[in-house]
Amino acid sequence: NNSSRLEHLHQPRAAGQTNPRLFTDACMSPVVRRLAPSQAEDEPMSPDRGGYGCTDVPMSPVGPGPAAGGRRVTDPWDSELIAELLSRLSPPLGSHPHCISWQCNVPSFTPRTTITMGNASLRVDCLLGEGAFAKVYQATDPMTSEKIVVKVQKPGNAWEFYMNTQLDARLPPAVRHLYSNVQSAHLFHNGSILLAELHRCGTLLNAVNQYKKLSNKVMPQPLVMYFTTCLLHMVEQLHRVHLVHADIKPDNFLLGERFLESQCLDPEEMEHGMVLVDLGQSIDMELFPEGTQFTARCRTSGFQCTEMLSGRPWSYQTDYFGIAGTVYCMLFGTYMQVKQENGVWKTNAVFRRNPHSELWLELFHTLLNIPAGGALPCLRSLRCRLAVTLRETYGSKVLSLKNRLLVLLLEDMRAARR
Repeated sequence: NNSSRLEHLHQPRAAGQTNPRLFTDACMSPVVRRLAPSQAEDEPMSPDRGGYGCTDVPMSPVGPGPAAGGRRVTDPWDSELIAELLSRLSPPLGSHPHCISWQCNVPSFTPRTTITMGNASLRVDCLLGEGAFAKVYQATDPMTSEKIVVKVQKPGNAWEFYMNTQLDARLPPAVRHLYSNVQSAHLFHNGSILLAELHRCGTLLNAVNQYKKLSNKVMPQPLVMYFTTCLLHMVEQLHRVHLVHADIKPDNFLLGERFLESQCLDPEEMEHGMVLVDLGQSIDMELFPEGTQFTARCRTSGFQCTEMLSGRPWSYQTDYFGIAGTVYCMLFGTYMQVKQENGVWKTNAVFRRNPHSELWLELFHTLLNIPAGGALPCLRSLRCRLAVTLRETYGSKVLSLKNRLLVLLLEDMRAARR
């Protein structure tokens, strides 16, 4: 258990605060109070992000979909709105055993140095990546030699940790490993640190880029079909428990240890090794009145869904657009662009001599053209059609192609370390 191996990092709090060791996950039974409809409609919004929260709420899988005449919220990422939502959770974030408050600033992170947190320490190995709100490092726990991911955010933002507790509480255990596992959150005066699992084989985007270096330039069709069935299932599971990822893209699908080890490539099995990460912008639809939709646009223009582009309300639709963009990237090695012709949204894709062009065109049409006020498309139906085609046409080819991809990824990792 990764959390238990990092238990020595969970230090008691300052005098007068509750020791987190006195709690266990089993005792978490919070009440989730929905935001009142008047607050959902009238709250002033801005694109700032932030807020803290934590809870475990057992949920039964229920199919998603905005209800007719549902409430509208301008911006689900607004810092004041998130703070309001989280203030209604019981028990609060501070009572979670793996969420620790520190009465100091975030320690300075520099590769090849060791940082101290209470009586524990972490050796910072290297910077893995950075964005507008966070830097992500690989680090080593000196006591166990375990490699982990450290996400440093300024200002602090523990929303991703809150979402992690919801994955734990709502998802069936058989699929929980398909999503990032934040082992602990550390809250400081001027920021926050999340400790998470390290997945060693890179991202789906890394895989796409490996083929761009080769003569064929794009990922082989069988692998695209295989990965597409996997990611459709992963997003389907999130939507069943009323969670919207809201940042679906090739960079956020990691290839972990299971991808390295698994030789079973049945698209229905769950040991494929893909892991969906970065829930920092995710939306918990259970915290809003049923049928709530949003009207804000995400900051990155290339990832704005067709509803955002046309000024229509959205909820789960942003993930459908993200799926389409990820599949497009695998098929063509570039990011997707969309256009509207005669009221129909299309990609700029040209399928020359593609034996499955009709199937791919139907997938893009379905994901990009969701009727206003209508039911969301069935991801399972799309997934099953792809799985049947994959099995009947490429059943004997996928494993050798996957092994070849592994060689490319591992060679690239070794080259990066030199």
